[in-house]
Amino acid sequence: MRLSTSTRDIASRLGLEKTIEILAAAGYDCIDFSQCDESIYGADLSKEYFTELRKYAEDKGVTFNQSHAPFASSFKDEEKTKKRFAEITEAIKRASYLGVKNIVVHPCQHLTYAEEGNPELLFEYNMEFYRRLVPYCEEYDIRVAVENMWQRTGMINHSTCSRPAEFVRYVDGLNNDCFVACLDIGHAALVREDPADFIKVLGNKRLQCLHVHDVDGTNDSHTLPYYGTVEWEKVMKALADIDYKGDLTFEATSFLNDVPASLCADGERFMASVGRQLIDMFNK
Repeated sequence: MRLSTSTRDIASRLGLEKTIEILAAAGYDCIDFSQCDESIYGADLSKEYFTELRKYAEDKGVTFNQSHAPFASSFKDEEKTKKRFAEITEAIKRASYLGVKNIVVHPCQHLTYAEEGNPELLFEYNMEFYRRLVPYCEEYDIRVAVENMWQRTGMINHSTCSRPAEFVRYVDGLNNDCFVACLDIGHAALVREDPADFIKVLGNKRLQCLHVHDVDGTNDSHTLPYYGTVEWEKVMKALADIDYKGDLTFEATSFLNDVPASLCADGERFMASVGRQLIDMFNK
């Protein structure tokens, strides 16, 4: 199992090249390239920019294993949704230039999931949405990873793919090798689903990616494991039990937010140490 982490937040503070340098020195094997911020998805960046960034990373001893498309994937405003779809397809293309094999694309959840009838409406909407991405997956030799979500309507509630059976229904309903599952451990815990149960239900064929972070049970904290409520020993055992073949990718993007930039390198080394301990648990 390789260790990876997201560029989100830290790259906005330090720049991508410095971030890559720090992550490589901290001991990560690979990097999740975030395209969630407008400074990336809204910028006019050439193919050469990404191929040069890929080479820069490889020269530092790391590769790009994963990417995250812009989100939200849909809005009540149809024009905004149309624009976002174009940004997502551009993100797929850019990820391929970095050598990425899996890009996480959030399911659409512009309707209030808790309202009667909306879960089924969202299912049908998402089937059409994801199937429109198939030609891009095939052209750029990349897979789209569907992620389990949540909504806040007064409290933290379920949303698209937030229950194991529904997540399976989405991935199997798409019925195409272009689609896999990315289990967000924190999101599962946030809606009071056991991440270990999620892992076992998904199995190693569907589950190809992870977003590894911890939560406090009330907020989508995106903090480092052991700083929240998730039972990590149980999670890693479940991954080992299904013979998970993917990477351990942190999305603990908030953990260093309050740390001065001068301490980010030290913080990333600590984060990598935590990741290595989790991987050791997986390997036992």
